[in-house]
Amino acid sequence: MRATAVGRAAGIIAIAIGGIAGCGHSTVAGQGSGSAGGPASLNGISASQVVGAITKAGLPALNPRDVTAQKCQALHCTQAVDTDTVSVFKFPTTGLAQKYEASTSNVYQVEDLVLAFAPSVTVELKQDYEKVVARLAA
Repeated sequence: MRATAVGRAAGIIAIAIGGIAGCGHSTVAGQGSGSAGGPASLNGISASQVVGAITKAGLPALNPRDVTAQKCQALHCTQAVDTDTVSVFKFPTTGLAQKYEASTSNVYQVEDLVLAFAPSVTVELKQDYEKVVARLAA
């Protein structure tokens, strides 16, 4: 009986977190369906493409470097690119992106993409990054 109550509580918490995430800056889409090769990607946007769009928009993203090998095993992401101002992570599912977003501060999530901002990035500049990524993911 106790295990059932705990399971229900966990479900309620997950729904509440999803609802709260929908009220914030993040855009959360449904998770892709799985396949024999793993979960389906929500979009075809790579972490490098996000950095390219940020640069094309004239926003700071100096010294881009692929850090997938160094970071993704621990974070459960599929791609990671660091710059001096923002790090871009691509996850195989929205759920994993949400989990990372919830565990970190100063981040922005759209579908399976998460941007983590350097402490020096202003609120206004964060909003500019967010607009670029939201348009790219739309």
